[in-house]
Amino acid sequence: MTQGIFITGTGTEIGKTVIAGGFAAALKGAGIHVGVMKPISTGDTADAQFLKHAAQTDDALSVINPIYLRHPLAPSVAARIEEKEIELSHIETAFAALQQKYDFVIVEGVGGIAVPIQDDFLVTHLINKLQLPILIVAQVGLGTLNHTLLTVGFARQFNIHIAGIVLNGLRPETAGLAEATNPLEIERLTGVPVIGVVPYEKKLGTAYPDPTFLAAFMNQHIAWRKLGIR
Repeated sequence: MTQGIFITGTGTEIGKTVIAGGFAAALKGAGIHVGVMKPISTGDTADAQFLKHAAQTDDALSVINPIYLRHPLAPSVAARIEEKEIELSHIETAFAALQQKYDFVIVEGVGGIAVPIQDDFLVTHLINKLQLPILIVAQVGLGTLNHTLLTVGFARQFNIHIAGIVLNGLRPETAGLAEATNPLEIERLTGVPVIGVVPYEKKLGTAYPDPTFLAAFMNQHIAWRKLGIR
């Protein structure tokens, strides 16, 4: 049976795409047949293209990213403005195709887990529909305790299995007590393993970073084995 994971975050612009792409590149480098998916994009398709590049797949962008909306807003709002209907069946069809093709599928969400996709259908509902565990990407500094605990608590309300947490964007030159204490405090308060603290890296801010470098960088800072996924 195909395995996979859903990458979500404590908010938008948190680094989900880089972490998802890094995991894909790491698995690819380890010889795993890995596919990627960004079910819904709003604003542009840059995230989906980053994932496709990181995983070095030949899948059509329409399969990796079956739903695209022009406005950089919550999908339900963007769809309303654009007078479009979000067809969840398109996501299910694309995901099923990727499951058939790959041994492991990495799915990146849109925004945080409480973002509305369609009416009262939230990202949490999509996660449950795809039946995947989640990896939460959070900021490393001050304020992340609150945001991370809220995300963990909301996920648990929907009986979503949380495989791990990654803290992203560490800048050692400005890091203080919050950055030093947050990883252990998050583990203590949530019972979820913090599998890595990823520093800021300028090379990963480009549209198409070298996949080999991306994999090596993420393997250096993230203990993927702690996810408990075979």
